[in-house]
Amino acid sequence: MSEVLTIITAVSPSYRYSSELMLCMRMFRKALPEDSLLLVNESTQPGSFRKFVKDHFSRLSPYILIVKEPALLMGKDTVKTLRDFLDANPDIDCVLPSDIRGYRSTRVADYYTLKGFERFSSSLRDQSSTSSPYDGRDQWMFLIRQERLAAVDIPEDPMDIPKILPGEKTCISLNSYIHPFIDYYHEDRSDVLHLVPKDVQSFLDIGCARGNFGASVKRETGCRVVGVETNPHEAQFAEKNLDSVIVGDVLAVDIGETFDCVACLDVVEHFADPEPLLKKVRCLLNEEGHFLMAVPNVGHWSVIEDLMEGRWDYIPAGILTVSHLRFFTKAAIKSLLEDMGFTIVTMGGQPTRLPAYADDLSSLMEQFDIEVDKQNLSFLSYYILAKK
Repeated sequence: MSEVLTIITAVSPSYRYSSELMLCMRMFRKALPEDSLLLVNESTQPGSFRKFVKDHFSRLSPYILIVKEPALLMGKDTVKTLRDFLDANPDIDCVLPSDIRGYRSTRVADYYTLKGFERFSSSLRDQSSTSSPYDGRDQWMFLIRQERLAAVDIPEDPMDIPKILPGEKTCISLNSYIHPFIDYYHEDRSDVLHLVPKDVQSFLDIGCARGNFGASVKRETGCRVVGVETNPHEAQFAEKNLDSVIVGDVLAVDIGETFDCVACLDVVEHFADPEPLLKKVRCLLNEEGHFLMAVPNVGHWSVIEDLMEGRWDYIPAGILTVSHLRFFTKAAIKSLLEDMGFTIVTMGGQPTRLPAYADDLSSLMEQFDIEVDKQNLSFLSYYILAKK
């Protein structure tokens, strides 16, 4: 097609403070077709996205891509595939890409790096089965014909447009796939909640985001929870969930009290030198206090596989997050904690399934006297509870 494609999306003030979200925007722009006109709504006022769409009707192309926000991964041909689908199916007015909630039943979303995402999304293509009916899901992005968009009463949230269209006019493209970072600042970290001591009376969450994990701790233990967050936009939400929120760099702010438990969940790797952080954590802990950590494992098989293929791609989330300044394996994080005067009480993690070649590769390496730690290869991250 020669017509310019119009893309409409929204961004929150968090993008100004987050290198991860700024990378999302750069990757999003690079993945758009060259004949695209990108319109970005930066207002967070209620109803502003709806007004933004209506105000730009005069600039709309025959096809319009509406995106909730650019916090997603997509291939360079994702939008083209959606556009080709509408070209080939004149009876369809609106098409969504597939995502983690359902794509092709025979495949497992086993990617953890950009290379893995590219390989997985390419493997989903199957011309014998190109679409499935729209199932009413909340969507992150969709492509719609301009004449159909002009004919509907745009709802308060334009992302609900596919829900108000006739069911037979909307479908999901199985040959296009995206990975949205749906819960970027919303995670409740239920994966580590069981490690919080039950008798904790005071709790500090460093890097609390919107305070959802701290809110879970409050519900479980009834304790007082304080958060520290560098992103002032997200800290506003955390204030509604926690007893107190301190905005700023944890090394620069005055906390003013000590705690029964201090949490750094996926935090230490963001410091070029983690030692000052761990020294401060020691000072913030009561004598019998606990230190709760979650640390990505750079020794995961997906990173090793990428390195063997000459790849090391920073991405918005995961082990190779763009803002990670230090990288750890199990041995490295244990050594750091011991050097900083901590005793590990328990250490677990998030295991993943090893690829089929892992056993053969391990046997081959052992022939050259290289001992392969298959458990470390399988762990995506480590969860640690320690004491002074």
